[in-house]
Amino acid sequence: MHHRRRFARSIALAVGAILIGTLASCSSSDDQPSPSAETIDYSFAGYSAQIPADPQRVVVIDSRTSLEFALLADYPIVALDYDESSHLASKVPADAGHLGGNLSKEDVLSYNPDLILISVGWYESYKSQNLTFEDIAPVLVIQDGSSPDKETESLGGPLGFMGEQLALLGKTAAASAAQARYEAALATARNDVGSVAQTKTIAFVSLIEDKFFVFNTPNNLTVDVASSLGYTILSNDAITAAQSAAIGGYSAEFGWENADVLADADVVVAQNLDSWPGNPAWDRVPAVAAGNVAPLDYDDKVGFALTYTDFLNKLADTTRNLQ
Repeated sequence: MHHRRRFARSIALAVGAILIGTLASCSSSDDQPSPSAETIDYSFAGYSAQIPADPQRVVVIDSRTSLEFALLADYPIVALDYDESSHLASKVPADAGHLGGNLSKEDVLSYNPDLILISVGWYESYKSQNLTFEDIAPVLVIQDGSSPDKETESLGGPLGFMGEQLALLGKTAAASAAQARYEAALATARNDVGSVAQTKTIAFVSLIEDKFFVFNTPNNLTVDVASSLGYTILSNDAITAAQSAAIGGYSAEFGWENADVLADADVVVAQNLDSWPGNPAWDRVPAVAAGNVAPLDYDDKVGFALTYTDFLNKLADTTRNLQ
């Protein structure tokens, strides 16, 4: 799958849709706002904010999409919420504060941010709890591009959204570099295990005590990576019908009496694999019985090029070890 198709449009958007407030009239380059720029009037996918062109104290409120975006944008992070087991953890500044659970405005305010980053999902979740942050600092809402709708797919899914949003900040070069690193890793993985992947069908599931969910929609990071590596993504009439009935169409929900919907998968990648109590029906799934199962880390479910690359490397390892 090729995601560069949106970059040219991204540059046009950056020029045509972004208004940059300046101390003096001065145009911006493709890669950086003008040195004299004070603010950027940012607007993307229904969310707008006037943000500093060169923020000095950035607080990142969620641990996945907005953290990765802040790292790609090379923002100076002063505090964030992150999981130390995440593949992004090693890239976090050593002196950054760690936001804990039960987030409050006081927690964020204590770091005196001039910009706050948050994913759209967490933004809407906190907003529903009457917890907003615009009165502390400008809020940049990051879209992960994972919605299965056609409009999102036309924008290039997660990697397209990465390019679009970074371009709106004048950081097209950062997006291109991240994209290129992923594509280089993908080429290496294809050369290594692509011939095996091309002969296999893969399923992505989330395990719950009394049920499971199957994910195979467009714009899903794991599905995108597996398809690009050469895998066939598990799909059948039962999965399609269950997705059609689901709100948003993101996943297909099943009780364990329907575990046979996974019968044609050669390999299953499962979220919550190490934390759920198990089920005899799961053990009878052919791929599971054969030992062709791998865990899906929470931090690899959504993200941009850094997460694409991390999951790609894990999937390549899984492919090498198929029974």
